[in-house]
Amino acid sequence: MRVLLVCLAGLLVCLKTADSHSLPQKDYDTDSSNHDITIPLNDTSGNNSSSVPDNSSGIFDSNTTTFIARSVTRVGKKESMGIYAHKNGKVKKILEGSMAVSPWSSKSRAYLGNKDGIYVYDTETEKLEKYGNLSDNVIGIAKENRSDDLYILTEDHVVYKVTEEGTKKIKVNEAEHAERIALDWDDNLYYIGANKQPYVVASDGAKKIEGLPANSTPTLISRPPITIEHGAWFISGQQPYIIYPNATSELYVFNDQEKLEYEKRNRAVQAIFLQVRGQTEE
Repeated sequence: MRVLLVCLAGLLVCLKTADSHSLPQKDYDTDSSNHDITIPLNDTSGNNSSSVPDNSSGIFDSNTTTFIARSVTRVGKKESMGIYAHKNGKVKKILEGSMAVSPWSSKSRAYLGNKDGIYVYDTETEKLEKYGNLSDNVIGIAKENRSDDLYILTEDHVVYKVTEEGTKKIKVNEAEHAERIALDWDDNLYYIGANKQPYVVASDGAKKIEGLPANSTPTLISRPPITIEHGAWFISGQQPYIIYPNATSELYVFNDQEKLEYEKRNRAVQAIFLQVRGQTEE
């Protein structure tokens, strides 16, 4: 079982073009004028079977594209936001007005949600293209493990399943007033509701996840970057849990080896973050 490093302030996305896999890294607080989101993505090298990350070699090497979703706010007013790509020591802004990146994408493609629909970024060619013909303002996005279908969360907190290369969407009626969405490796859909509690969408409707602390506040919900057969990753504060499709949950406790790997990967991601932030503020 590999270590998951807890995200605290947002979304760092790492997409490998090699065979090795990236694991989530711990984020860190930013100052009051910047909000930088960090969550890693995993490259499953085009395999549409049930692919779970199984190694962590080659941390942030030259074959790694790291996405930083960044929002800048001054005097209580948001001035800008967008997604940056970091590769081979260089940073470029690839999408204005966006903060949504699909975690654990396959091949070399990352799916990005924007105010005018869905985009796809190829990390090998470094080209960004509109995906499909939808025009929704997408604030959350997740790709299925076994297919190219997507789930999106729109700014009015509605969840849709997107099929047929981004040309068709079907509303997920069970996911009411969703704030965040995630898939597990079996493509079960989870979401955070308006009451800040996690739910799983089942065939007979949405079910509230049981067994969590009464005052749990979600920091992160995502597909697990650790080797487990079923379930999604849920972080309350800094405490990780596994939430299951049968609506139960389990506390996750890191072992000593996982803690050591956590520290190693945390140092690596902090170095990249500081470089990105420095270059974008020049």
